[in-house]
Amino acid sequence: MKQFTLLVPMALLFAAPVLATQSKEIDPADVTNVYTQGAIMLNGSSDTQLQGQFSGSLEDGRQFALLGELTLTDEQNVAQRDDNEFGTRFSAGRLQYFHVFDANSEDIPKVGISVDYIKTNSEIKTDLLSIGGVFAINPEHTSGLLLYPRFGLTTGTMKVNGVSDGYDDVMGYSLSVISAKYLGTNGAYVTVVPEWQDLTGDDIDMHSLSVKTSLNVPLNKGRSWWLNTRYDVSKTEVDVFNRSVPSEWQTQAWIGVRHYF
Repeated sequence: MKQFTLLVPMALLFAAPVLATQSKEIDPADVTNVYTQGAIMLNGSSDTQLQGQFSGSLEDGRQFALLGELTLTDEQNVAQRDDNEFGTRFSAGRLQYFHVFDANSEDIPKVGISVDYIKTNSEIKTDLLSIGGVFAINPEHTSGLLLYPRFGLTTGTMKVNGVSDGYDDVMGYSLSVISAKYLGTNGAYVTVVPEWQDLTGDDIDMHSLSVKTSLNVPLNKGRSWWLNTRYDVSKTEVDVFNRSVPSEWQTQAWIGVRHYF
């Protein structure tokens, strides 16, 4: 059963924004950096993921980003998908607002707050809103390893095709740690992100564990073009009316290109 992903970094702050200027070297390993960007990713099942993000800054130094993400498949049912056919059917979508603050702390230099709207349309159908936060730990305390603990609270509706009678109201949380390590001096980096997700309703309970490992390499000297690769391992357990829906460990490989403007 294909896992849906709840990513949590954003917030509700309103002020007169101005376009951000990229005065420093592009460094996406730091997840509290925001950039205007676009990307296309493909996986081994010929699913396509399109991403676009617009970023800006405020006069007091705070930064924000608006992200849109769309996943297309050839079939909603994973078992019936053709690995050689690129699809045009909506499978998942996400809208995110992300706001970054200077924490004025040597130990936690930056804090990010987020609001996500997530909709999935596969065996598990969801309509969710997630509010969460992420903070950066000073790499001097972690021997140069970049660490970003992340948390989120989620509410919305969920339905399991062929099992549940209809949509169930659910609430829950997610916990994860983003870790990143630079490789060499050209900006390339590897990330490992373990994440636990828990959603509970009157009829449906969902528990999910995933580990996402990615390798990201700049393709030009200015670091405006990047090669992104990612390998996901996940297991989602769903109980409907106190009965477990059969599930297995799932793996998925993604590759794509990303451009920073």
